[in-house]
Amino acid sequence: MVTITANPNNTFSPANVTINAGDTVTFRNNGGNHNVAADDGSFRCANGCDGQGGNGNPTTASWSFTITFNDPGQVTYNCEVHVGLGMRGTITVQ
Repeated sequence: MVTITANPNNTFSPANVTINAGDTVTFRNNGGNHNVAADDGSFRCANGCDGQGGNGNPTTASWSFTITFNDPGQVTYNCEVHVGLGMRGTITVQ
């Protein structure tokens, strides 16, 4: 399992990770008005995930969620509020 943190300085840490197919990634908010949205639309999360009983709207609330990545490839993601400031990353699934 890998944890990616959304930080108050509008960064993800680590922003770029490599995992194996079937691994999980936990995203969490460490402060700031953030969410996490896949560039391909496959997920949009903050207080849970859209379409899964949660709300992916950016929020300053403390949140965390976990996603399993089963298919090899690259998933790019961003914070919708701060993508223009470079708040984005990539998950490479082997």
